[in-house]
Amino acid sequence: STQSTWDFIQNMSRPISGSKGTSKPGTTGAGTGTGTSATGASRTAKTATKAPAKQSNPESKTEAKSTAREAFIKKLQICMNTYNYADESTDAKGKAERLTAINDLQSILSDQKTVISNVIPNLEGVMDMIEKNIFRPLPNKKKSPGLGMSETGIEQEEQVDPSWPHLQGVYEFFLQLILNEAADVKGMKGFITPQFIQGFLELFDSEENYERDYLKNILHKLYAKLVPRRKMIRKAINDSFLTLIHENHKFNGAAELLDILAAIISGFAVPLREEHISFFKQIIIPLHKVQTCQFFFEQLLRCSMLFLSKDRSLAIPLLQGILKYWPFANYLKETLFLTELLEILEVSEVDKIGFLIPKLFKRLIKCISGNHLQIADKAMCFFENDFFLSILKTYKEVAFPMLVPVIVKLAETHWHNILQESLIALKTILKEIDPYAFDQALNLDPAKKKDFRVDQDPEERKRLDDKWAKLALEVKKKNPTFVEPDMPFTIRHLVCGYNELYAKIYDKEKFVSLQ
Repeated sequence: STQSTWDFIQNMSRPISGSKGTSKPGTTGAGTGTGTSATGASRTAKTATKAPAKQSNPESKTEAKSTAREAFIKKLQICMNTYNYADESTDAKGKAERLTAINDLQSILSDQKTVISNVIPNLEGVMDMIEKNIFRPLPNKKKSPGLGMSETGIEQEEQVDPSWPHLQGVYEFFLQLILNEAADVKGMKGFITPQFIQGFLELFDSEENYERDYLKNILHKLYAKLVPRRKMIRKAINDSFLTLIHENHKFNGAAELLDILAAIISGFAVPLREEHISFFKQIIIPLHKVQTCQFFFEQLLRCSMLFLSKDRSLAIPLLQGILKYWPFANYLKETLFLTELLEILEVSEVDKIGFLIPKLFKRLIKCISGNHLQIADKAMCFFENDFFLSILKTYKEVAFPMLVPVIVKLAETHWHNILQESLIALKTILKEIDPYAFDQALNLDPAKKKDFRVDQDPEERKRLDDKWAKLALEVKKKNPTFVEPDMPFTIRHLVCGYNELYAKIYDKEKFVSLQ
């Protein structure tokens, strides 16, 4: 048993063949060798479970950046392709691919790193893509041959430009690019040239409302961001309005441009610079004479009142312009003018408008005594305003001789019952202001009445017309090829007032009684 026990001990002390616990060479002692083997085994196990460390490869990163840049440039090239969007059956695959590329470009702008690495280095290509898409001949919307909303009172569905869904993404991309912080002033201003701004402003004449909204937002953001280009942008806008005033008389984007100008005007410092006063007198005031100004009158009124809030003295030239450019035979525009006239009077200085009182009251009396009920009612509202009544009291020596005889006559003979009641009430107000001046105005000498009359005497007008007719006959005798100029307020023109043709058609009862 002693021998067998000894053999067992000997076998237990021998190392097992292939075991990981084998002692390393150079170790001394059985106990030391065994501990070192256990520690090594645990470290080897940990090392085996760990994943191998990734080694950075500069070449692979460069290749990835190059691939992303090439993909971005390819998308730009796809977006430059043009198609016939009016025909939906042709190039359907190419159009779909182009829409996808535009959407991808918009998503790129949400990643700032991609913008810095791909968009900004290729800014020239980006601007070329934008210019090629938006700078194009503007399409004309085909209007239905039926009656419009003004005749039927029913709003008709507007036709949408078939190319707009493909352009909207480009405009959105351009807007987000301007708002992006990576697109700095130094990088952008080189592409915003006078030619670019001129072409961009011409796009405001588009009949697509959504496009004009994008154009307005983009131009406003460009003006806010590119301080060195502000003067150039203002000059280009001025030129567009001068063209509207003196040449075209119609411009679809006038309201949007005036919205931008309103934001610019509100930031003007006080006192106003000479450049800004010149803009007010040469652009804002003459815009009132444009035939289509009722389509942008709300924005024009806002710009006018913003200027007056900066400098009250500008109310005088604005009043002169309003009275000078007063509309003729356009009741809607005339109503708008009356609205603005009252607002201007409320901010004007009473002691400085004395020289305009005769023209002002002559115009109001013509509106009250006119044939259009809405205009007459709007003009009567002036006498409900306390500030206007103070003007009337201040200048009653001039106003009463013109106003009182007309109001008294209309209060007795006006054809509309409700307005006649208002005229009777106005007659009472005028009498309460100054009874003596009221009676004096009614009993004015015939010689003085001529100085205060509102309308021209028909007999005097006929005498002048006969005089001009005789002169024309004498000229024709000396020069048989002479053609009489086509003048307003003559027998050949259908206008109210001194025209016999108008009397025959519109005022038959009066015309017959005169015969």
